Amino acid sequence: MSREFCSALKDIVTNQSEELIHYWLEYFDDEQKDEAYRYYDDFLGFFEECLDVELDIKSDEVHAMLLFLTKLQETIGIDNFFHFKDSMYSCYIKFPLLKAMDQASLFSLENVSVLTAFFESLTASLILKEHHKNSASKEQSSYELEQREAPLSELWDGVFMVSIVGTLDSDRVLKIIDKVLDYLEVKESSYVVIDIGAIFDINSEVTNQIMKLNSAVRFMGATPMLTGITKNIAKSLTHLNISLGEIKTFPSTKTALKTILDLKN
Repeated sequence: MSREFCSALKDIVTNQSEELIHYWLEYFDDEQKDEAYRYYDDFLGFFEECLDVELDIKSDEVHAMLLFLTKLQETIGIDNFFHFKDSMYSCYIKFPLLKAMDQASLFSLENVSVLTAFFESLTASLILKEHHKNSASKEQSSYELEQREAPLSELWDGVFMVSIVGTLDSDRVLKIIDKVLDYLEVKESSYVVIDIGAIFDINSEVTNQIMKLNSAVRFMGATPMLTGITKNIAKSLTHLNISLGEIKTFPSTKTALKTILDLKN
């Protein structure tokens, strides 16, 4: 890294900031110019400090620049920051500096390569940061969805309930079975109340999945009790000529709990 180049470029930033900013403003519409002026003025302040440390990407000064660009990205929106052709800040932010370098006879392959590598490193860091943030957000959303789609609740000692909401398919029922079996392995419950009152649709596939869950619960030594059998669900099962086999069914959770109390007594 050329110390002389960084020193010369800093002199340009310090002494020609207004010219740099006004060249930058040419990219913006009139209604955007005031906002763009402020942002680029702030950018030049951070960039000047980066030049003091010769654009050392590991320095505190460059870290401060990254924080500024991250905040700017959040303020103007990711589309305006990254996406061509509106990606002014990730693609074009160095253009005023390159023009000033040309006018000051600093426009050489080595100097341009140094400046370009610096900004590409900043942009790559921002992209990776955004990617990690999105990945973490998706993982958290997926975890929260799994927790909400089949919540478990202990009604009292030895009895817990799983509520199934939405559409039941083979992939989802495997997740629910794992969740229920993990709970049974730890809690050693005697009864599992399975509430299907909020399932969107009852058909032969859904019934088959419910029977798999019922069998899995029995294999763990617990008694499954199916609740939420509404009038419409009963009519659908009858119309489709679907049998639930030996599964114990109840119209409501209250009825199932009363039966469990009677069995316990």
